[in-house]
Amino acid sequence: MVVTHDLISLVETDRDDVFSVSLDIDPAKLEHQTVQPAYMIRLKNGIRDILEGLPKRRRKQAAHVASQILAFVEMMRPEGRGLAIFAGPDLWRQQFFPFSLPNRISYGRPDVMPVLWTVDEYQPYAILVVDRERARILAAYLGAAAVMERDALVLDTSEWHFTAGRQPTYTKATGTGAARGAQRDTFEARIDDHLRRFWVGAAEAAARWLDELHVDRLILAGPPEATAAVEDALPDRARVKLAATVPMAADADLAEIRERTLEAALQSERGREEELIAAVLDRTSRPAGSVTGIDATLAALQQGEAMTVIADRDLEGTVGRCRRCGYVTAKSRLRCEVCRGKLEQVSFPQVLPLLVRRSGARLELVGKESAGALRALGGLAAILRFRSHQVP
Repeated sequence: MVVTHDLISLVETDRDDVFSVSLDIDPAKLEHQTVQPAYMIRLKNGIRDILEGLPKRRRKQAAHVASQILAFVEMMRPEGRGLAIFAGPDLWRQQFFPFSLPNRISYGRPDVMPVLWTVDEYQPYAILVVDRERARILAAYLGAAAVMERDALVLDTSEWHFTAGRQPTYTKATGTGAARGAQRDTFEARIDDHLRRFWVGAAEAAARWLDELHVDRLILAGPPEATAAVEDALPDRARVKLAATVPMAADADLAEIRERTLEAALQSERGREEELIAAVLDRTSRPAGSVTGIDATLAALQQGEAMTVIADRDLEGTVGRCRRCGYVTAKSRLRCEVCRGKLEQVSFPQVLPLLVRRSGARLELVGKESAGALRALGGLAAILRFRSHQVP
């Protein structure tokens, strides 16, 4: 997963006066249908605890920002199931999401991990449902409850029929009208040609849609004849995004499409995560292979050696960050081993996206179903682009 453009400036800032609010505001949940919604209670309690723990010199400024957050949430009309707010002096960023976010409220460096976790979990995918007469392009999210129809192509069967006219009068020796057999062969050939062009058009339309919305996975659904033909016709740039093919009746409704394709999408995601962890294990003995554990991964990131960082999405804890040079270490010490500056304790989930971003690496968050093997490695690992020296 790549850090989204909207979060880049938050990840890279050195500010430590930012409220980071992540809330589940799903209006369909009973706990949010009361006069005082549960998310409002959580927000008030979280902000109160933060303010009580701040030194007096910082509390006044933070309290002013906190009052703005509380006023906004109290007066808002939920436009989704999740809400993220990043707020500080001269800073306000708020975004609704079509899926729930984990409830988390913090103060200090911007904490973008709850958003990254959820965006990773609810990655969008495209569904192309196709048969002999219709192709529907739909959008869905991993774990989401809804499937949205985005576009549809319909094959115009009216062109399949011949105009009325007199058949030729000659026959074969068998007594069968030669024109009828020849006409039927031509008619079936025209049907085949129309279907071929229709399926090619559906494949090209799906590829364009994937490009325009920057979706990186596609699921084909429908009768095997149609899905096989469309798969053969997919342009190479779309073929590499094909995650699964699901046999399905042509008249399946959206509920069935969602249920069947979501299962396939989740299996594909779990398989990809397991392949990443397997790649880490496979490359540990290679010269430019991989490293495991927090210490070795932090070192690889800060030396520019990491290509892909794989993290347990539930990884918690603190690390030391140098106030002078920004060096980060998980080792217990008071002074930076690079510049001897003083180390301050910071939340590891808050600082990890910054290190990944600055090193040019890619961050992959692994879910609970696949994280068991990763936790045995310390919850963090990296596939290296090169190794300048032996990382301890």
